[in-house]
Amino acid sequence: MRPRASKPIDMITVPGRIYPDAIAREELVSFMGRFQAAKRSAYQALRRGEEAGEIVKALYEKFFPNARWCQWAVEDAKSTIESQQELVKMYVSDLKAKIEKSEEKLERARDRLHRQGIHTRLNKLRAKLAYWEGFLERGEVPPAVFGGKKNLLLLQEGKLSKEKWRELRSNSFYSVGQANMKGLEGQHGNANTEIVYHDLTGAFHLNVYIPPEPENKTGRRRKEEEWITVPLEIPARYRDLLILRLLKGEAYTVRVVRKDGRFECLISFPLGDTASVDKNSVMAGIDLNPEVAAVTVVSPDGNFKASHCFWCPELVHVSHEKREWLAGNLVKEIAAWLKDIGVKQVALEELSFAQDHDTNRYFNRITHNFCKKLLFNRIVVALRKRGIAVFTVPAKFTSLIGYFKYSRVYGLSTHQAAALVIARRALGFTEKIPKEILKMLAPGEGWQHFKLWGRLFGLFKAARKRAIRKDCLFRRWNPEDWLSFMFNSS
Repeated sequence: MRPRASKPIDMITVPGRIYPDAIAREELVSFMGRFQAAKRSAYQALRRGEEAGEIVKALYEKFFPNARWCQWAVEDAKSTIESQQELVKMYVSDLKAKIEKSEEKLERARDRLHRQGIHTRLNKLRAKLAYWEGFLERGEVPPAVFGGKKNLLLLQEGKLSKEKWRELRSNSFYSVGQANMKGLEGQHGNANTEIVYHDLTGAFHLNVYIPPEPENKTGRRRKEEEWITVPLEIPARYRDLLILRLLKGEAYTVRVVRKDGRFECLISFPLGDTASVDKNSVMAGIDLNPEVAAVTVVSPDGNFKASHCFWCPELVHVSHEKREWLAGNLVKEIAAWLKDIGVKQVALEELSFAQDHDTNRYFNRITHNFCKKLLFNRIVVALRKRGIAVFTVPAKFTSLIGYFKYSRVYGLSTHQAAALVIARRALGFTEKIPKEILKMLAPGEGWQHFKLWGRLFGLFKAARKRAIRKDCLFRRWNPEDWLSFMFNSS
């Protein structure tokens, strides 16, 4: 088996802000309420299994006589359903990991009260697992609370006003771009939310089409008085990207969100990273971890060339806003280092929802999926903005292969060695088992190297459990110590 490199989702989101006057604000708020009501209706209809075309017709008659806005409400509802399905898979995976960790602790526990507490936790976890697995077995989507479940509980407790709850449930609209469609001023890219750039003033503005209430006729044309125009502010570091997009007349998607009295305008479009792997150029591999991002560069023949660790231990402890800021600074350092040494292509591991869990909240916070996903998305965008091609490879056994095969040879840490394997995998190299380990495994006839790494992974996982039970100081062990412990014990 030879894992192949693929491309991550090619999309960038430009954060902007619009500044409507009092009249435009009132019209936008009213339209947001209609759009979100249409989205909720579409969501429930999709859960019932209705066809998208029939849903669009129903929304056209009930909410607004514009087929595009109806289509985008259905698309927004579909994305909510897809995210719900991914969340269910993540919950199931996380609960299984928690149950496995609790069962391991139960084996070691001797105190009666301690065992009783673990049994109680296991019963709760198994009940949750059965609940979420039920959705997968039935092929259903769990119900969503638009506005947030926590906010709904606060509303029920009287800690949140009805006005604030209504604002949370009607605070955005969404318009998908189309390259062959024009807006009010003839700018290609989006038919209902048109962005226009003025060369003379260097300013942007946003034209939004707000259809009237439903009418008993079809095929109506958009009228000029049904558009509103608002100033649009774009951060300096994104202006050139957006201007180039507008000049080319290519599609862009717009989402306007109202939060704390402000109107955020999020503009999304692909960066156009279509490059394929160049096996005659150096490749960098990046191994993302909660406290460090390890980057290793390999030459076209697969040999080690350079490596560097970018540490950010506070990333997992700070608030959401500061975490975003820290992640942005970290990926800038990584991108600048790669550009300085002339790297034109980079490989990362494919995102996986699997993570290690414990009963310790501090440990769970460190290993949470969010930090890795945040860093992954930021790195992909930062590298593509600098003209560096990005690829992903399967994450299976990268840390194990790097630790047992390359860490002692090149004097690398486990994370740097894993990044080396990622880069080699993107270039198409197959990782063969070292001869000394191959003799210990004693494989049968026809066993492939990837399968042998899987067998070693199973032995290593079992050995870690034994080492924990025996209170061994395994954190100081090197690969030779682990091999001795694994095979001598067995």
